[in-house]
Amino acid sequence: MKLNPETVLRRRPYLRLALNSSDEVQVSVGERTIKCGLHALAVLELFSRPLSIADAIKQLGARYAAGERVAAIATLFRLQEGGALRDVSARDEEDGAAHEQNAAHDKSASVGGVEAVEKFVGDARSEDNERNENLSADEIYFECALDDSTRALIPYRERDARAAAAAAGVPRAAGTLQTTPTAALELNPHLFLQTGDDAPAHLAARVPFLDRFSPRRPLLWVEDTGTETLAPYWLMPEHARLFVQLKEGKVAPAELDADTSARFAEARILIAPEEDAARADNWRRACEELRRDLQSEQHAVMRKIIHPLQLAALRRYFRALDARGHLKASSNKHYAHRRRSIYDEETARFVQQQINALVNRITPAPVRPSHCQVSVYQPGAFLRRHKDQPQYVWNLSLVVDAEPESEEANAWPICVEVEGRAREVRLEIGDAVLYRGAEFTHWRDVLPDGESVTMLFCFFSLADDE
Repeated sequence: MKLNPETVLRRRPYLRLALNSSDEVQVSVGERTIKCGLHALAVLELFSRPLSIADAIKQLGARYAAGERVAAIATLFRLQEGGALRDVSARDEEDGAAHEQNAAHDKSASVGGVEAVEKFVGDARSEDNERNENLSADEIYFECALDDSTRALIPYRERDARAAAAAAGVPRAAGTLQTTPTAALELNPHLFLQTGDDAPAHLAARVPFLDRFSPRRPLLWVEDTGTETLAPYWLMPEHARLFVQLKEGKVAPAELDADTSARFAEARILIAPEEDAARADNWRRACEELRRDLQSEQHAVMRKIIHPLQLAALRRYFRALDARGHLKASSNKHYAHRRRSIYDEETARFVQQQINALVNRITPAPVRPSHCQVSVYQPGAFLRRHKDQPQYVWNLSLVVDAEPESEEANAWPICVEVEGRAREVRLEIGDAVLYRGAEFTHWRDVLPDGESVTMLFCFFSLADDE
C-alpha cells in the first residue's frame, strides 16, 4: 500500500499486546507478531481514532526528543507494515455500502417514527443473521441486552436485594429500591437511540472505542445522572417499538406490561423523577467525601460504580475473551504469578472512558485515560510489592468478576502502603479503589485455592500532559 503524509490510519481492533521484562512490546495481529520497543504503546494510543500520518508524526515529535522521535516514527511504520494500523479509506471502500444503508436507517428512524423503527428492526434482524454467519469463530462482541441471559450474571448482592424487594412488594430499579409506584414512572429524558454503526454525533466524543460492540441494532444510550456515565443497551425488537411509542407519547409508562416496565426501570429507561434527582444529589455528596478520602487516606474506595446489568455483560464478555485465549500469561512470573492479561482492549477502554468522568469529579486536577489492562488472577496468584510507571498519576483497580463471589469482609485484598503502614482494601464485584500507584507501594498476597478474580486496571495521566 502506498502511503503519503495525508494517509489516515487507525489501529486495528482486537490486537493482543505483551510486554516482557526487556521492555519489548509484542503486538499480535492474527498469527503475526510485531516486535517493537515501548514506543509502540504511544503509537497505538494515537491511532485509537483515525489520524493522518502527518498529524501522528507531529504529535510524536512534540512528545519525544530527537533520538527517541526517530525510533517512534520507525515504530509507526513497522506497525503499519505489520497490519496493526490500517488505512481508513480502504476500509471505508469495503464498508461503503453498509455505511450508506445504516445512514438511511438513521434518517428513516428519526423521521418515520414507529413504522420506520419497525422496518429497521426487521431489516436489522436479517442483516445480523447474515453478518453473524460470516463471523469467524474468534469474533466476540460486547452486548448488554434486556434479557434473562444478561441478568443471570448480575452479582449475588444485587440479586439478593432484588429478591428481598420483590418479597416485600417493592419494585427494584437500577441498583436502588424503587419506592414510587410503577404508574408514576416517567421516560428518562437522557436517552439516545442509535440505529447505525456510529453513535449520535453529539455523543461521539464521550463514547469512543466501540469496535468490539455487537453489530446488532438498535441500541439505546442511557445517561446516569448520578455517575454522569453513559451505558449502552441493545433493544429487542418489541422493546424498540415500545420505546419509540413511549417517546412519541402514543403509549404511557403505566400501560406497559409488568415485565417490560420492570426491565425498562432496571435499565433506567423509566425513572421516578424525584428519586433520580436524589440519586444525583447522593453521588454529588459521595464525590465530595471521596475527595476528602483521597486527601486524608491517600486512596478512595468507590462502591457500585458500574450498573449491575452492564457489569453482568462485562463479566460474560471478559470470560469469553479468556476462554478463547485472548488473555496471555504474564511474561514476568516473579512479578505477577498465575495471572493472564490483555492490554488496552477496546471495550475495556470504553469502560475506562466512562469511569474517567467520575474520576475527574474526585481528583484534585483533571486527568485523562492513558492505559488499561484486564487481568484474570488464578488460584495461587500474587502480585509483588511494586510502584507503577511515573507517567500514571492515578490508578483505579475495579473488580469485574470473582468466582466464587465474596462479600466485602472475605474479598481478596489489595494492600497499599501509606506512611509506612499497610492498608488493606477489600472490594466486591463492581467496586473500585483509586490511588497513586506510582507514589505508593502496593501488592496482593496469595489468592486462596479455588478462587479467581478478574480486575480492570485503569491508569490515568494529567489531562494537560502530552
